[in-house]
Amino acid sequence: MACADDCCKLSLDCVIGFNGSIANSLQYTPCGKYAFYSLGSTVVLRCLVTNNVVFLDAENDAKVSCLAVSKDGNFLASGHDNELSNKVDVVFWDMKQAQNLCDEGKRAGEDCLLHRFPQHHGKVQAIDFSCDASFLATLGGQNDNNVIVWNVSTGKPISGSAAASDSALCVRWLNKRNDRFVTCGNYHCRVWQVCTKTPKMHHMDVVMGTMRREMQCLAISSDDKFAFAGSKTGEVLKFTIDRDEITKFNEMDQLRPALQDYSRNRFSKGVKSVACITNPITGNTNILMGAGDGTVQILNPKLIPIESHVAKLNGAVTSISVSPDSKRFYAGTNLSQRYAIEIATFKTDLCGTCHYGEINDVKFPKNCSNLFVTASVQDIRVWNRKLRQELIRIVVPNLICRAIELDPDGTCIVSAWSDGKIRAFLPESGKSKFIIPEAHLDGVTALSICGNHEDVDHSWRFVSGGKDGKVRVWKVLPSHQTMIHSMKEHRGEVHSIMCNQDGTRAISSSSDASCIIWDIRQGIRITALFEPAIFTNAVIHPDESQYLTCGTHKKITYWDAYDASAIREIEGGTAEMTCLEIASNGNFFISGSADRLLRLWDYDDGITLGIGKGHSGKVNKVAFSPDLSTIVSVGSEGGIFMWSVPPGLMQRGKC
Repeated sequence: MACADDCCKLSLDCVIGFNGSIANSLQYTPCGKYAFYSLGSTVVLRCLVTNNVVFLDAENDAKVSCLAVSKDGNFLASGHDNELSNKVDVVFWDMKQAQNLCDEGKRAGEDCLLHRFPQHHGKVQAIDFSCDASFLATLGGQNDNNVIVWNVSTGKPISGSAAASDSALCVRWLNKRNDRFVTCGNYHCRVWQVCTKTPKMHHMDVVMGTMRREMQCLAISSDDKFAFAGSKTGEVLKFTIDRDEITKFNEMDQLRPALQDYSRNRFSKGVKSVACITNPITGNTNILMGAGDGTVQILNPKLIPIESHVAKLNGAVTSISVSPDSKRFYAGTNLSQRYAIEIATFKTDLCGTCHYGEINDVKFPKNCSNLFVTASVQDIRVWNRKLRQELIRIVVPNLICRAIELDPDGTCIVSAWSDGKIRAFLPESGKSKFIIPEAHLDGVTALSICGNHEDVDHSWRFVSGGKDGKVRVWKVLPSHQTMIHSMKEHRGEVHSIMCNQDGTRAISSSSDASCIIWDIRQGIRITALFEPAIFTNAVIHPDESQYLTCGTHKKITYWDAYDASAIREIEGGTAEMTCLEIASNGNFFISGSADRLLRLWDYDDGITLGIGKGHSGKVNKVAFSPDLSTIVSVGSEGGIFMWSVPPGLMQRGKC
């Protein structure tokens, strides 16, 4: 792969994304000036004042499964989840250095990595720092279920043990002791004591009587007297956690932790998150609770809900993080919504929204650079590029939108769905315009608009491809929609379709290792391109003299449009190539791949001009804005990344 002498890093203007499905994945730093959250396999540190971000990428494909920050704010730890791997990492970061990089406006935080702890199998379920940041407790997932205590300064394990006979889900250190922590999970809660000199760990089970609950979140009161756990059946349980020191095996226990109380009010869909706050007037410990139905409420020390302090959020509340001044808290939901809530008034502000699943497509309207549209799981969203805000959300429950297109005058969003239907929506209101049922068996996977509106009957056409390998041409009239041609040449799923400017030809790529050029008006194949690889994308140069393809062979191939012969082949990356987009002037193109990198290329020279690093998953789609000032990329981790086209290219008059 050739790179230009002045090859640069693409400047990242903005990232929109947050993985809210992970417990406690949205947290304040102890100083209160920053917040951090997970996005795929990356941890994002954001300054709350300047909105600068730093990406802490551990350079692995395992998604982040848990996060923790030390009480002094010097260290950050992230646990990861990879079912395909034997060992998964707990990654240890220098938080102070990351904050300095954030203040300087730098994006990459690889230099902040201090240690890797590859000990657990399959998944790291939970992690937490001791009060003095000397130790880190890590809890393995269902296939591991071990708890290990690590020395933070050396990065070496001190001791480990099986967490319980059933799955353990949470771990929390006490606030004033660095030798005790609490774990809980399915039908158990344990208070552990660590002796670093021996070294050994000793657990004591909480006496729960006949109470049997699956506990999925945990918080410790500031005085270390009580632990509060949220159950899957919707209760908040209160435990006393004082216990004897480690004694000889034949000595009887004098003091044992026990269940003290539980809430009589059950919250719908379970309690997903809990946090302790102190009442500034009475000094009592109240409990902030987030439920699976989106309810956030304060409970008094007797676990009775306070009716004046309740809010309803969109999605299950998986994260609650109280600010250092205890005046407000962050709440994150599994639908990737972020809220800031004032504790005194419970006034709720929506801080940010994003997709909560893999994003499959992104498109700009013709001649409009301020808006773009994205397609993902269950919804389509319209975004304002300058404000970086969501404007319209079109929801189709329980389905996946595979591709989107905008009609020539921008009055209709055409979308391809996993149930085999093509749905069109009005972009200003999100209301349905038309639906084409049974457009393709097993789902529609690709779309492309053909040319402009026809003056005679005000109709327009588009081409669709599906999992069934068929390519179909549709005509849209003011009163109805009709299929003009149905062409079956591909033997596998159609990955992409692109029409030329006048709508007379189209090129489709498929998993059957072929690309086919079609005559749209007659509905016949003109020619085909073949390579010993699966084509993932094919595009047409603006002057229609060449085609550009990419695929699983990690290469980008130039093809002559006249005789369909291969002209040139260049190395596109270190992993499968997934998407291409050529600039409207034909001088540049952008590529995305499974190696999580974005590359800007000079079309004629075939050399890399810029590299964009930020995605923590496969780059699914890329798009140039019509004014060629911005590149938008979307990926499998659910993130939307906006990049600036290097100003040097603009000055040379090529963009």
